[in-house]
Amino acid sequence: MNKRIFFGRKAYLETLHKRVSGLKDNYRQNIAIIGDELVGKTSLLFKFIETFHDSRIITLYIDTRLESKELFAKRFIGVLLYNFLTNSGIILKEDLEFLVNKSSKYIPKTSDKIKNILGNLAKKRVTNLFNDLMWLCESIYQETGKSSVVIFDEFHNLEALGFKNFYRDWAKLLIANKNTMYIISSSMKFKAKEILSKGLSLLFGNFEVISIEPFDIKTSLEYLEHRLVGINLPSPLMNFIVHFTGGYPMYLDVISESLLNNRKSSLAEVLENLLFDASGVLNQRFSNYIKRFNDHLACNDYIAILYLISSGRNRAKEIAHILRKRKAELSARISRLLELDTISRNGDFLKINDRVFSFWVKFVYQEKRHS
Repeated sequence: MNKRIFFGRKAYLETLHKRVSGLKDNYRQNIAIIGDELVGKTSLLFKFIETFHDSRIITLYIDTRLESKELFAKRFIGVLLYNFLTNSGIILKEDLEFLVNKSSKYIPKTSDKIKNILGNLAKKRVTNLFNDLMWLCESIYQETGKSSVVIFDEFHNLEALGFKNFYRDWAKLLIANKNTMYIISSSMKFKAKEILSKGLSLLFGNFEVISIEPFDIKTSLEYLEHRLVGINLPSPLMNFIVHFTGGYPMYLDVISESLLNNRKSSLAEVLENLLFDASGVLNQRFSNYIKRFNDHLACNDYIAILYLISSGRNRAKEIAHILRKRKAELSARISRLLELDTISRNGDFLKINDRVFSFWVKFVYQEKRHS
């Protein structure tokens, strides 16, 4: 979604403000924001950071899609110190050594701990790294009385960085670090809910789960009217866009942007360029998504299952019959697609979660394979 535009989501934003403000009164409620990819979770987090201001609370946003835990550590320390110094009157630079030196005047004990962490990283002595990093927030509280809100976007990526006993240690931190609040987000709904119900399921420090849904019909139409100023698009076509996209902000934005940039083109021509053209934004996106199955031995099975579901063959029994697969074998394939949040199940009824992707599989990808 275009980060310059924030639309709707008022209730979600108010909840975030209310929960974080409660931290000042010693009320801490960690939050997990779960929702499909493209639904606007990151835009919501950016808007919260932009609109929340309290000198007694340090807010850190960390995109967890990083290459190594060493890089994660340096990013975490840099963001923590930069935001701690924001109201100090110092002209800040995004330089870690500069930030550590400037912070030493205000938080000497915490700065010493940071220097120790960085020294161990340089010597490749990395033990209990995640634990040490998170305790820096508590250390700052002890020295200044400032609480911290740590935001991990797509938090499930953290386990891939190789922290030992990651969820066990984090669960302990959630209980012990009483002045640190966590806001985590994930597009991997299936996996995130499993982690929250097992690895991070606690009596104290547990997460309030907020499920982010696509725009409803009314909000979707208001969004299109807001974006398409100067374009006279008939009401039936506006309704078609809303239905076709399922109210996903990113799709609404991409189609709106394309209509604005190609004012002489019809909606059909715009959609054709986006979905069918080799250089189309959505065509490229979905092609890249499909590639995740290419290296798998059962690649053709996954593609066939998705095509059948997109074509209205929604029951596992029917799919097994068409593909001539044993029930156990097909169940394993379906389970994998469920884990990836590519499809969802309601009883024996299966559906592709993303209706634009479903359209592309049926009318673009499969036709391309046949040709």
